Amino acid sequence: MTCRSTFFGNSGGFALPLGWLFIVLSALQVVNEKQKGTVFRHRGLNALALALVVAAFAACQRDPAPAPERAAASEPAESVERPFLTAAWTEAVGDLSPEAWNVVLVTIDTLRADRLGCYGYAEIETPQLDRLASEGILFENALTTVPFTLPAHTSIMTGVYPPVHGVRENVGYALDERLPTLAEDLSVGGRRTGGFISAFVLDGRWGIDRGFDRYYDEFKVQDVGMLNMGSVQRSGTETIGQAEAWLDEAAGSPFFLWLHLFEPHDPYEPPEPFASRYPERPYDAEVAYTDSLVGRFRGILEDRDLLERTLLVVTADHGEGLGDHGEYFHGYFVYDSTARVPLIVRLPEGRLGGRRVAAAVSHVDLRPTILAALGVEAPAAPLHQGGRSLLPLLLGLDDGDRVAYIESYYALYHYDWAPLRAIHTGSLKFIDAPEPELYSLADDPGETENVVRGTRAEARELRDRLLGMIRDFDQSGSGEAARPDLDQETLAQLQALGYLAGSGSRTAAPEDLSGLADPKGKIAVHRAIMLAQSDIGKGETAAARQRLLEAIELDPGVVDAQQMLGNLHQREGDFDAAIGYFRNALARNPNHQASLMGLADSYLWLDRPEDALVGFERLRGLAPHDSKAAIASTDILVDLGRQAEALEVAESAARYEHAPALVHNQHGELLALAGRVGEAEEAFERAIQANDRPVQPHFNLAVLYEERGETARAIERYKEALARMPWHYRTLFNLGRLLGREGDVVEQEELWLASVNANPEFIEGHYLLAKLLMDQGGDLERAEELVRAGLAQDETHQAGALGYFVLADILSRLGRTAEAMEAVRSGREIQARTPE
Repeated sequence: MTCRSTFFGNSGGFALPLGWLFIVLSALQVVNEKQKGTVFRHRGLNALALALVVAAFAACQRDPAPAPERAAASEPAESVERPFLTAAWTEAVGDLSPEAWNVVLVTIDTLRADRLGCYGYAEIETPQLDRLASEGILFENALTTVPFTLPAHTSIMTGVYPPVHGVRENVGYALDERLPTLAEDLSVGGRRTGGFISAFVLDGRWGIDRGFDRYYDEFKVQDVGMLNMGSVQRSGTETIGQAEAWLDEAAGSPFFLWLHLFEPHDPYEPPEPFASRYPERPYDAEVAYTDSLVGRFRGILEDRDLLERTLLVVTADHGEGLGDHGEYFHGYFVYDSTARVPLIVRLPEGRLGGRRVAAAVSHVDLRPTILAALGVEAPAAPLHQGGRSLLPLLLGLDDGDRVAYIESYYALYHYDWAPLRAIHTGSLKFIDAPEPELYSLADDPGETENVVRGTRAEARELRDRLLGMIRDFDQSGSGEAARPDLDQETLAQLQALGYLAGSGSRTAAPEDLSGLADPKGKIAVHRAIMLAQSDIGKGETAAARQRLLEAIELDPGVVDAQQMLGNLHQREGDFDAAIGYFRNALARNPNHQASLMGLADSYLWLDRPEDALVGFERLRGLAPHDSKAAIASTDILVDLGRQAEALEVAESAARYEHAPALVHNQHGELLALAGRVGEAEEAFERAIQANDRPVQPHFNLAVLYEERGETARAIERYKEALARMPWHYRTLFNLGRLLGREGDVVEQEELWLASVNANPEFIEGHYLLAKLLMDQGGDLERAEELVRAGLAQDETHQAGALGYFVLADILSRLGRTAEAMEAVRSGREIQARTPE
């Protein structure tokens, strides 16, 4: 029998009888024996021959009967049987001890594959990534699963598609705890694990940090109203610096390091010399800059002799529209401009390097590939495992029929329009939409000519396969991941990055999309909203307002535009106008949480606490764990004199397992006011346990200790508070007072001076510091200045007559008796008007 098998399907393929393959292998073995003095001893040729034998033998083992029905998407069949694949892989890289390799995963945000030299772009220079491509295996048709950062990275880390892991957008999702992650797999294998991210959207609170020993997600979050891009993203230089420091700590044992670079995400602000090198092309300039960052990180690996012991994978989470198909950013469409990403796999010593693979591959394939390359057995996943190892493709073998699934539910979740789901074969791409689309990518890489009408049979076959995949996903996955209720501070951080919470009323898509609006026909509305969001980020509110009004004129039912206009008017202090827009949004979606929050906030600014309370309570009903709604409701109830109800709300909010520190702190304050000091102490401790960075729980514990006479504990806790906020004026003052009682008057004076400098409106601090200077025989002129500075602000005499009496004492000591008597009279007048 002559068995014929086709190999290297990505380059046309050839057929060879099985017997000849053994002859080839034997001949190459002889060559190896004669060339033992060479460095690699023709290992690549030997691996090639063994791979040919392996695949041919596997082909001979197949049943000659007609091929069975295609395996379900939830259980992708391997075209190359595992024992033979393992043998071929061992032959190719076994001398490099892959079980001891380090793993470095570099993910670059918003990087189009077709903007790199190694993918054919000649307009900019990307020498570092091009070099990696020449040393590694480049995948020409690598696809994201969804063009958003969090869900794309979730697919990378779990190896499953969004319908299975359930993270469909950046806002409001958390990783299913039942799904193992790549970091967990590799840590079980004994590797140290470190993740270093550059944007808040990948904060560990979404569960993406699972399995990492060190996860650098610390962002300098300011007050919600002052959030900017700098507070929720960091430069690649800073992130690489943190990764470098961790590498030095992890040296000596195998590790897994994930480095996330946020460049070239918008706003495009390339540094020099890249901005000047590519004028009027800021995205390209940022890509070139990002390339230099990759080169810098490579140098760090080389300097520590780590590169040739490391499996290095470089990819992007998604691309960028740049105006293609009318989309400037990403997330709305699933065209290759945002769905196709670079993927380069470099093995130690550049083994198997220089190869290009045309097959369609997906982010979900990375986890099984890395684990298979290292020989790590992954724990059984309780949910569907979607990815297929890329080892056959790394070895140059034909891996059969590979397809990738891509989705975007943005239009559904935000506008109640149709979602977009696509299947990509490498040469063809079908997009399921009210007006379906089919593109022949070889002839039309820009996806400009929809050929669905001319190839109906092909389109029908691909659509049936796509819907079959979706049905399998529905049966094996969670569909929707945990959707944590987002407090408004978190939402503001995400919005500073340009991400909006969904405002549509639908959460699932029907199989028949014909009754929903096609996103293609609504791109002008979406584009106006996205450009408005970009304008807001740049502080161009007038331009943003005009774009949002245009969006409403095109489609009055778009909730996002109404809500964003409400926010703009609220920021400008026009609360009546803001209320009008928030009401418009709620008329179209009564459960839109961002609009409810905006409406309630506006009522609060207009001093209408009862109306605000209605809104916050409604929001608490929809999102019981929204911390701002709970805190705002509690504050209003206290102001209204309804302390018992306030405590009930605070207790309810604090019972939530993941309640933030501010909730526990507020609960503790209300418990203390109610005389339940022991419980208050426990609440403050829980606040610190939830997050020890906020200053207030530490300050409150110190006050509690001080009131109980536990001076030493109070002093230590005040110091803990100052370590977190050195300018917290009340902590500075209280600590100074305690140290003064302990006899350290010099330190007391320094702390009190720092206190009034930190808050020039701290009137009582001015008076007491002046008295301290006077009592210690200090600078009386300086003491007089402090008192008069306090009196100038103390128009309502909130500190009573204290300021005038201290001033009188100082003036008397300065010999200015008449002025001193006048100060005494002023103080007595205030005393007479002040009720006991």
